[in-house]
Amino acid sequence: MSGQLLQYLTTTLTSLALAFYWGPLLTLVILSALPILIFVQGFSQALAGPRLAHERNLLARAASLVSRAAANIGALKASNAESHESSLLARIPAALPALPVIWGATTGASQFVTMAMFVEGFWFGAHLVRQGKIQPGGVMSVFWACLIATSNLQMAVPLLVVLAKGKIAAAELASLIVSSTPPHTSTHDDSEASSPQPHKSQILRRITPPRFTGDLCLTNIAFSYPTRPDTPVLSGVNMYLPARETTYIVGPSGCGKSTIGALLLGQYALPSEGNGNLLLDEQDMRYLDPTWVRRHVAGVVQGSAGQGAQVFRGSVHWNVALGVVGSGRRVEDVSREEVREACRIAMLEGWVNGLDAGYDTVLSGSSGAEELDGGITLSGGMRQRLALARARIRDPEVLILGQFSFLLFVYTEN
Repeated sequence: MSGQLLQYLTTTLTSLALAFYWGPLLTLVILSALPILIFVQGFSQALAGPRLAHERNLLARAASLVSRAAANIGALKASNAESHESSLLARIPAALPALPVIWGATTGASQFVTMAMFVEGFWFGAHLVRQGKIQPGGVMSVFWACLIATSNLQMAVPLLVVLAKGKIAAAELASLIVSSTPPHTSTHDDSEASSPQPHKSQILRRITPPRFTGDLCLTNIAFSYPTRPDTPVLSGVNMYLPARETTYIVGPSGCGKSTIGALLLGQYALPSEGNGNLLLDEQDMRYLDPTWVRRHVAGVVQGSAGQGAQVFRGSVHWNVALGVVGSGRRVEDVSREEVREACRIAMLEGWVNGLDAGYDTVLSGSSGAEELDGGITLSGGMRQRLALARARIRDPEVLILGQFSFLLFVYTEN
């Protein structure tokens, strides 16, 4: 894209330079309508910008409802909730009819001004030829140079818009990274922390507590998904989940159970101060080392429960042993006895024992692209059990289990 933009801009400037060389006065007359074109484009953008943003918001809401219904299609069919989901989708307004009118009027006005500009140029060029100030060939040269310049400029404008959007998105991403990185949360002593110019690795270091208890506390939590910042999902949530106890959170679909589980698992972070506090052992989770958190807190939430765990091409033993990734252990160090115990708890043992190769049976990947090379494909229910077996292999102190109607927090002892 950058190469095309450079090509269009270079062609535009070169064509304008040649046009001014062959006939500066005629070139100025032809290009005199450019301010009108700029005004038309700016006016249309000012009218269409807010409406386009509103339309994208409506599209995001509709896509969210459709993707949620498609992911949970089994539960919807079992509970006869098709009409309810259809009514939710019907509440979203249709696209704004003013946008096509704005784009059509803008395109028509731009084409009219462009054609009028060249008609004016031909008329003035004929006038200059009659006065003997320019040759007919010069008029055609200036005309084609201006035509090439304007056409390349029109092709460069969309690329400039895409480039501007990319710069804005990059700036927002950089601000998100900066806001999610604490200024200085090192576990060194005060003398080292007060160094006037700390090393970069010290600035980015997160807190690693010496011990883990497992108390979770949510205080006045407010949260919206990044794709829908104007739609609050959680507001004023206050909750205490004590350690060494099993806690259920029960509620209807859409009340925020899965969102709470995702926040506690670190899949989403509270964007900034003022949106409440999420504490683990009285420490703000935004400042805790994510590797340390993953070592002690794991989960099987609604996504893996509804669609199953990701399956990779490899043996049953290896797929179950992948649960230790991120816990400080290597997959190769997981023993067969640990895998058997995890499969027994997840009710996979009977199915595995019925296979010819047992735990050495090769599974096909979730994408199905490896099915041509052989391998067993797991159903959704079997992938769900695989997710539970991986959670058992990981053996975290806190295990979060999410289903469609409840969220379960289980505290285990290693």
